[in-house]
Amino acid sequence: MPVTDHQVATLRAQLKGDGIEHQRLADQLTPEEANSEYAALVAGAFIEAVERRFLRNGKAAEASEVIEFIADIRQTDDEMASVIDPQIGEGLIFYLLKKGGPVDADKDKVFGHQIVLLASLVGREQFTDEQLDAFLVEARFLADQLLA
Repeated sequence: MPVTDHQVATLRAQLKGDGIEHQRLADQLTPEEANSEYAALVAGAFIEAVERRFLRNGKAAEASEVIEFIADIRQTDDEMASVIDPQIGEGLIFYLLKKGGPVDADKDKVFGHQIVLLASLVGREQFTDEQLDAFLVEARFLADQLLA
C-alpha cells in the first residue's frame, strides 16, 4: 500500500516538534501501518535528509563531516549520548553515501536511529512550513518507491 496522508501528517507533527499531535496521530496507526508504510516514510525522509545534507553536486561529503555531525548530536545532551550509537549512526549515513556496507543492527535500532537523526537533520534545516511540506512530498515519493 502507498503512504497515506495520515502517515505524512504523523511524521510532520513529529518533525515540527508537536509531541502531543504526533502522539495523537501515531496512536491511530495500526501496528501494520507503523511497521510498513510509516517506517518506509521515515526511511524515505531519512534518505532525503541525508542526501540534502551530505551530497553536493552528486559528490558525498568527507567522512569527517559525517563523524562530526554524529558527535555533535551525541553532545546535545546526556540522553543523546546513550540513544545514538556512533557506529550505527555513522554507518547508516555512510551506507546511503555509498561509503560503507549495510549496518549490522536490528530493525528497531535502525528505525530509532533514523528517526532521531532525521529530526536532527530537519531541525538544523529550519524549514518553513512550505519547505517542510515540500520535503515530505519528496520523502513520500521515496517511501512509495521503497514499498513498491
